[in-house]
Amino acid sequence: NLTQPTMARRVCLAVCCICCATMASPSDGIFRPIFGSACLPLDVRSLLKSELREAVTLKCASLVEARGTRVCTAECRDALLAFRGARCYNYLSQSQRLQPRTEAPLHPHASNAHTLTALQGIWYGLYPASGIELVEARYDSTRRTLVAKKLTGNDFVGAGKVTWEISAPSGSDGAACKVVSSLWQHVFTPRWDACSVEVVDADHMAVTLHMGHEGEESINFVRAVLPALLRWDDPLSPTHGFHRSMVICGVDAEDEATSALEALLEVVHHTQGTVLLDQLIMLVPFLLIGGWQIGGGGLNSALLLLAAVFVGLLIMRLTYLGLIA
Repeated sequence: NLTQPTMARRVCLAVCCICCATMASPSDGIFRPIFGSACLPLDVRSLLKSELREAVTLKCASLVEARGTRVCTAECRDALLAFRGARCYNYLSQSQRLQPRTEAPLHPHASNAHTLTALQGIWYGLYPASGIELVEARYDSTRRTLVAKKLTGNDFVGAGKVTWEISAPSGSDGAACKVVSSLWQHVFTPRWDACSVEVVDADHMAVTLHMGHEGEESINFVRAVLPALLRWDDPLSPTHGFHRSMVICGVDAEDEATSALEALLEVVHHTQGTVLLDQLIMLVPFLLIGGWQIGGGGLNSALLLLAAVFVGLLIMRLTYLGLIA
């Protein structure tokens, strides 16, 4: 009986085709390329400090500074298009896979927006010593502490090192915050200094270092998501006023396909429906086995389609969660 081996071979072929397509795709589709021109955090920071970015700030100055004019010059539009066409532009949005599932949209003043687990993810921070930096916040459940490590470093605290920690409140006390600072430039001499954290909403927060008689020093953060970065109203942000300029000049920050994909991924990965999706993914193998047995081991196009969808969703979830490269 050659029906069962033929069925198995076709299923394996379909699975292999999906895996190869997702790993070797040259575009940014659902999965970013594993091989090719992927941008590292350092490349992303370089773009935000590049001449392309500076050209937008210079040539769109009247729009960036909101001087009242709503006239987009040809030079401004060309600078915006050049910046948007940069190789690492799409990587200004970093993976937020550590962000927990929440109700969508997340209300800025909802209690779950202020929990330590909700603050997980990758953030842009404006450091006084070096400007824009990328940090990744992870929640350590054993210590009940949110730990932020730098993805890009400066002369005081290098990449891969802890920059600040926030511990969960105990009793009537508020959250305990401490920041790592170095005494000398180019020499990492870590010490813990007291700080405080202000969570504005799910995408904005600030860590303030208390320096005694020297005053205070604040580090403002925005979640590393392109729309939030472009709309960031901090005057020290390298993209301050860029959203306004793009709107006036008719330049889309993201193409429609990318925006729709981001919305779909938000629904898939960060809503209550994600729980149901994960449960369905676990049930599909049993459905495939049952359907194959009921069909007598014969070829069934419906089973092939279900297997293909299952593999695609499984790879999407595991890739997003960082369990596969």
